Amino acid sequence: MPQINSDLYAEAPVLRARMEVPPEALDPLLDALWGLEPPVGSFEDLETGRAFVDCYAVDRDALARTADAMREAAAAQGLGERGIRVDELPREDWAESWKRFFHVIRVSPRVTVRPPWEDFAPDRPDGVVVTIEPGMSFGTGLHGTTQACLRFLERLADEAPAGAPPRSLADLGCGSGILSIAARKLGYAPVRGVDYDAAAVRVSAENAALNGVPDVSFALCDVTADPIPGAEVVVANILAPILLAAAPRIARAVAPGPGAALVLSGILGEQYPRVRAAYEAFGFREEASLAIGEWTSGLLRRA
Repeated sequence: MPQINSDLYAEAPVLRARMEVPPEALDPLLDALWGLEPPVGSFEDLETGRAFVDCYAVDRDALARTADAMREAAAAQGLGERGIRVDELPREDWAESWKRFFHVIRVSPRVTVRPPWEDFAPDRPDGVVVTIEPGMSFGTGLHGTTQACLRFLERLADEAPAGAPPRSLADLGCGSGILSIAARKLGYAPVRGVDYDAAAVRVSAENAALNGVPDVSFALCDVTADPIPGAEVVVANILAPILLAAAPRIARAVAPGPGAALVLSGILGEQYPRVRAAYEAFGFREEASLAIGEWTSGLLRRA
């Protein structure tokens, strides 16, 4: 099992990329930038009338990618070359900044994601509400890959015959724990989440407790080297190079049986055919795919 110093992660500086734009440009820019991870939000100073597009992250490379997307979107909308300022912030400032742009998100007919600072009551008897404290981990429900996984998990849950025993689920790359928590609330059991990042494992467990599902377990795991928990449904929301490198191991983790399924996500659209072909070589076939923004996710079954 990998040894990861979570203290180093916890002490990493919080970075903010900020681009000033005309106030009337905020809505179209945010629409163009929807689905990025780290996500993009906005800030308007009502006293000065100035408006900004913001991104927060601890990973400099991830922040740089989103900042490039911010520049490109501004140029595409005729705003010219826009400078972006990157600042290092105290953690309490970062935590408060999240509250400006992480709101209730209706991901699918049954699943809604909310932050702890906003209330939401489901509008249907089988509705599922997942409360996520973003912390410093991937998985707020904003990203297209997360939303695609949630939609596939709901689809699989809805197909189960009435009275059927719950299906087990393994969440590979659990991030904030959002998929594991939603799966448990959708009726999967047992549910186990793994991640190579100790901070993600800690945040996932905290979010599970926050949602009243402490029976969901989380552990450290490098899917390219460590034993992968087996389950009837395996969801792997990991970047394409890892999905390719670990394909034999992830394929073996999917238990046999008529209810078995594999959800693959974290894949750029142009990478998806290669990833799908890698898993087809291990006896899977694509049942459905879903593209959200530049990302494509797939639902696969054993052939």
